[in-house]
Amino acid sequence: ALSTSPSLTSKMAPATKAASPPALGPKDLYLILYNALCCLGWAYVLALGIPSIFSSVASSDASFLEALKTAGRELYFATPATAGWSDESSPSLAFVLTVVQSAAVMEIVHAALGLVRSPVFVTTMQVGSRLVALHMLNASPKAHTQWGAALMIFSWALVEVPRYLFYVTAIITGDATKGTPFPIFWLRYSLFAVLYPTGICGELSVFISSSKCDTFLSLLGAGNSSVMYWYAIAFPIIYAPGALPMVMNMAGNREKAFKKRFAKPPPPPRGLVWPVTETKANGEEVRSSTPTAKEILAAAIGAVNPELAEKVRNEKKWRFNYVKHLTNMVEAQCKSPEDALKVANAGLNKAYTMFQFISKDGKTTTSFASAMSAK
Repeated sequence: ALSTSPSLTSKMAPATKAASPPALGPKDLYLILYNALCCLGWAYVLALGIPSIFSSVASSDASFLEALKTAGRELYFATPATAGWSDESSPSLAFVLTVVQSAAVMEIVHAALGLVRSPVFVTTMQVGSRLVALHMLNASPKAHTQWGAALMIFSWALVEVPRYLFYVTAIITGDATKGTPFPIFWLRYSLFAVLYPTGICGELSVFISSSKCDTFLSLLGAGNSSVMYWYAIAFPIIYAPGALPMVMNMAGNREKAFKKRFAKPPPPPRGLVWPVTETKANGEEVRSSTPTAKEILAAAIGAVNPELAEKVRNEKKWRFNYVKHLTNMVEAQCKSPEDALKVANAGLNKAYTMFQFISKDGKTTTSFASAMSAK
């Protein structure tokens, strides 16, 4: 990173062939382990389900389509024996499916704790709908013995294996857009076009089948079957308006990701620039406004209230909570003309020392304060 010291002038180092990968902290190691285990879990579902389907179709005397429908109805009961494995002590597909999909609850926890940048509400809705579908699949014999169950299971697994693998490589390389291998990147942002619609169709079939299943409807007792019926039928009603926006949102994400991956590199920074806040594994320098803005605001308000300054520095959800800190700063300035001047001067001085100035030839970088004093 470039120096942000107000009194130092640094010579830019010559370009290197490649930057070393970022140091992985405990959080990164945990997320790598979590995503890797989830990837393996979904891969196990595919490894057990695909040969079971092929074995069932190959051994059937019915027409191909009829044999495929029958195999789909039996997928939920797939075991190492149906897949032709020699080790028949391995867990069944239904067991691993339940464990690995239930583990997705941790994604809500990760978002809530700030371990990942995913929005908590959206993550909760996505994981919650999956868990509801899983519950109905496990609790309704009619749901897990119809072809839609297989469509849902395969759609989930085929999406999740590259998704979790994408996260693992993104954490290791430090760059989700350009650091991940292109095949994984392409699968992550392309499979949804087919697997989102098929997955939604499979989930709808599970919901509707559960609403017609006596076993499922009697879970709360014979007198409460109407409650379970509306519980099951409510989700197709919710899915109807939400399915297309979800697919279109992913299509938009794909366009942005591909545009960013293949974008031409911007011209080298010159003149007054934001300070470097991070250097990625590929050597790309990041000039993020958030850490800079936090330091400037903390310095400004710290001139009259160090306690409020510390709260600014410790704010983890800056994007959503920065307004209250700006409000605190204005309130502190309003207490007296002297305090207003102290806050303003401290903030401006911090900005002058943090922002950088790069010479026309790109060889020299100084703080903006040093550049101005040299004129």
